[in-house]
Amino acid sequence: MVCIVDKNNQIINILNSPYPTAENERIYYPWNKLWEQYTDIEPFSCTQENALKNLRKEFVKRRDAIRFINLPSGNRYGFDCAPEDITNFMASYTPLLVAQSGSTGYTVWLDDEEKNFVILDYADFAFCYKYVSDSQKQDYVWYKSSKEKLLAVSEADGKEKLQQVYDFCVASPSGNI
Repeated sequence: MVCIVDKNNQIINILNSPYPTAENERIYYPWNKLWEQYTDIEPFSCTQENALKNLRKEFVKRRDAIRFINLPSGNRYGFDCAPEDITNFMASYTPLLVAQSGSTGYTVWLDDEEKNFVILDYADFAFCYKYVSDSQKQDYVWYKSSKEKLLAVSEADGKEKLQQVYDFCVASPSGNI
């Protein structure tokens, strides 16, 4: 796409064209808006918005990550933690939770590459539930704290500072920021 600009560099049209061909045409960027001044430099607000979007993606990755847990039974298994996986976990765990005992089958990660169906008892399910819940709460705390840090960076602080804060947040483990 290209922006058509007037003699004052104001965007007067945006065309679906692969590249500029005339003197008054410029490369289109997502921050370009009709009737605004053309710029090929990403505004701070767009940079900050992109950092927040990337932070959200990192949060989802952390929240949904497989957690390997040493269970009371002595076994170590990995548990999928995406929302749909939590739903499946709860479907298996709820009858045991109501009865406060028993065991049932559930699919877990045996290692980083292999999944299998195993039998877990109530104590293993209860332990896993608390572990995953606590670790996901830490992910939410990390996200909230990191988001606040990114939003606290002003345009006067600059894009470099924003990138430094983003890099610091992403490098920080959940719950330790």
